[in-house]
Amino acid sequence: MKKNILRSLLLAVCCLGLKIQAAPPNVLLIISDDQGFGDFGFNGNKLVRTPQLDRLAGESAVYRNFTVAAACSPTRAAVFTGRDHLLTGVWGVPMRANLRPDETRMPAFFKAAGYRTLHVGKLDCAKMGKGNPTDFGWEDYLGGGGYEHRDPMLWKPRNSARGQGWTADIWTDYTLQFIRGHGDQPWFVSLAYIIPHMPWVCAEKYSAPFAAQGCSSNLAACYGSIAHLDECIGRLLDGLKAAGQDQRTIVVFISDNGPTSPEVKKLKDEEALAKDTDWQKRNVAKLRGHKALVWENGDRVPLLVRWPGRIAPGDRRQFGCAEDILPTLLDLAGLGESNKIPDFTKSGILPAHLPFSGVSLRASLENAAMICDRPEVFRMAISGPGSPRDNIADVHQRKYEDHHLTLRGPRFKFHALPGGQHALFDLDVDPGETADVQAKFPDLAARMERDCRARWEQILASGRSFVPPPEGGKTKQRKGDDP
Repeated sequence: MKKNILRSLLLAVCCLGLKIQAAPPNVLLIISDDQGFGDFGFNGNKLVRTPQLDRLAGESAVYRNFTVAAACSPTRAAVFTGRDHLLTGVWGVPMRANLRPDETRMPAFFKAAGYRTLHVGKLDCAKMGKGNPTDFGWEDYLGGGGYEHRDPMLWKPRNSARGQGWTADIWTDYTLQFIRGHGDQPWFVSLAYIIPHMPWVCAEKYSAPFAAQGCSSNLAACYGSIAHLDECIGRLLDGLKAAGQDQRTIVVFISDNGPTSPEVKKLKDEEALAKDTDWQKRNVAKLRGHKALVWENGDRVPLLVRWPGRIAPGDRRQFGCAEDILPTLLDLAGLGESNKIPDFTKSGILPAHLPFSGVSLRASLENAAMICDRPEVFRMAISGPGSPRDNIADVHQRKYEDHHLTLRGPRFKFHALPGGQHALFDLDVDPGETADVQAKFPDLAARMERDCRARWEQILASGRSFVPPPEGGKTKQRKGDDP
């Protein structure tokens, strides 16, 4: 009781000193799984049915020039820490997803400022090793293991048990119960769905309309599962309004990476994949690549940010990345500005943390015409040509020329390809990355190559990534993990 009173007093002092609103905003962070750039109605897909996400987009600031990482663990590490995932120890999916224990996770900032905190859904980067979400700032959690879309195992702080029903519905119901139960006390919720990660499974009522339009059974199940996710998000938005919380809640929606499908594994050739009928229907923007690669279709997704009455809806030209979400939310909540978070550790309001790689996008949220400067974003493929090899004990033996690395800015994207090859693309006119423009911009290409190499050297020098697998053995993908 005394601890809660102290938290409330500290929060009040913090709010007064920073001159923020009397009632701090709630935060609802929603993450979908493997939902590609083209898997949304508001991004031009006329086949998929996402009326609730389209509604959310119509009420939100929409960032389409936004990059995450190539797969789930790297993106979630960046979102939860505000840092380049390679600096956090995450260089792939389990067993390469070793988020280091000294990394402060997103909920810890909010919990220290008096927020109630909850995690629901996929436990990737919320549970690490023997540590549960409650060890990293979430006060409560309802987690899932693997990709069980029905009758899932439900992991809780106590009394874990197998649930009954569709996983997305169970997680949505639990989140709504939490929202209704906290009145005026500020809260932070991260809700990580596993839709549309394979296997694609859904009730027939969701898939039947797509089958009736001639979609393959695979695509009907994929888009049926997305329709189910969309319905759940509509319930969340309606639930916020019914609870009187919509006006004071920042809703953030993002997918963790680009799309995948059975065709990705069968059709290794890019040209063959591009000609696949199902892939053409999903990849409406004709982006190159897929999940686990660092071509645009692997790491470009839309970001939605809604705060009624405070953030005007509409498109944002601002370039951003996954690392920007945490500093932006802290800035909006009045807990910090960009990567210059005040040192409240002495008073206990905010925990200690390592320097952010991301920046606050608040200025672009408040003024759609504003373009904030931000560093170029470094990324690494985690599968396919140029992905990192296992069993290299000495991190300095990892060669720049062996990897597929990218350095991406708001317009240009530089690729360091395995074998020492390079490519430069002008995304403003060529988002599909089809025409190498190094010859047209030689000085820019040379500068970005130097900076890309320097970022790689910085990662190696940090000693924080590429930890060898346990006992020197070969990294093995666990059942249910991403490719």
